[in-house]
Amino acid sequence: METDRFVEVMGARVRYRVEGSGPPAILIHGIGASLEFWQWTTPALRERYTTIALDFPGFGLSDPIPSTTSPEGAAAATLAFMDAVGAPRAVLIGSSLGGAIATLAAGTAPDRCSALVLAGPAGFGTGVILTFRLMTARWVGEAVLALIRRFPRLGLRDAFADQRRIPEVLVEVTRRNAARPVTAETLLQTLRATVTLRGIRPGIVEQARAVAARITAPTLIVWGTRDRVIPPDQAEVAGRTIPGAQVLMMPGIGHLPFIEDAAAFNAALSAFLSRIEPAAGTGQAGGQA
Repeated sequence: METDRFVEVMGARVRYRVEGSGPPAILIHGIGASLEFWQWTTPALRERYTTIALDFPGFGLSDPIPSTTSPEGAAAATLAFMDAVGAPRAVLIGSSLGGAIATLAAGTAPDRCSALVLAGPAGFGTGVILTFRLMTARWVGEAVLALIRRFPRLGLRDAFADQRRIPEVLVEVTRRNAARPVTAETLLQTLRATVTLRGIRPGIVEQARAVAARITAPTLIVWGTRDRVIPPDQAEVAGRTIPGAQVLMMPGIGHLPFIEDAAAFNAALSAFLSRIEPAAGTGQAGGQA
């Protein structure tokens, strides 16, 4: 089992794990999740890449960074993390909110992203699941999180098209994450800064699209056709916005294609990275134990 490492980023203690060898690949999870969500992806990368999966600040076991609730703050924290672990340039891989964060980092500092892989990324449209919109209301978000603490499977239900594919290990991880006050506070602060009862704030979407248009790295966008969290029709918008992006739709799959059908996702990921190497095969990675 890979051991946890911690590094200071902008005054916060951030948890991460390293596997494999080669140029760095940074993996960024979605809202309320943690680095354990990438355990089905890193095996497909570690023969050619040093995978660095982190608990984004405020989630998992990482300390919060208040500025990360804004797009520019999230991008800055990502780039600061890359500096802290000795990755001046890396493949960026992100899911959901992590996909939006990876997009923002890649567009803010195009020279630091050698390739970009997005799974159901937020930020390309205002549509988002009703649960998240309702959680922006006072007390509703707190009540939903209290329910998830008691019944953690509920926190994963909408992310899978087929609930029978929810791994039991993630149920326990979700229980742990939901029980951590810092995670709950960060989740609600992030939602309330970026989402309203009508959906993702139009200003956030406009800003995210403007930054995404500046991306120069080869990009793969993967979306499940049965994504209930972020509507799959946003895949077309994302593909048009990021120059030269390749879009792959996974039939019958939900919001977490890299878990629900890990084999198909990993095959697409490996094929994409093989095609764009050696462009992605640059950079070094270090870090602290």
